[in-house]
Amino acid sequence: MVKVKKRSGKWEEYVESKVVAAAKAAGATAKEAAQVAKEVTEKLAKKTEVTAEELSEAVVKAIEKVNKAAAKEFVRFRDSKLKAKKKTNR
Repeated sequence: MVKVKKRSGKWEEYVESKVVAAAKAAGATAKEAAQVAKEVTEKLAKKTEVTAEELSEAVVKAIEKVNKAAAKEFVRFRDSKLKAKKKTNR
């Protein structure tokens, strides 16, 4: 079981369906999203913990292989979300 250290410092269990949802929200098809989630899950299988940043980068790399436009959208959304969090934490 893989634990994810969120940016807030909290720990959460890795949930493959969240990767599917994120890939779909970025514009990947259901088939592409399932492929992305499978690849990320396999990559994490040998780990016990991962940071949110590491997980995010693994998702980007996997999406890029199947849908470059969706990968760009995923990065755009992630970066805008991080900027918004920084503004509220000031």
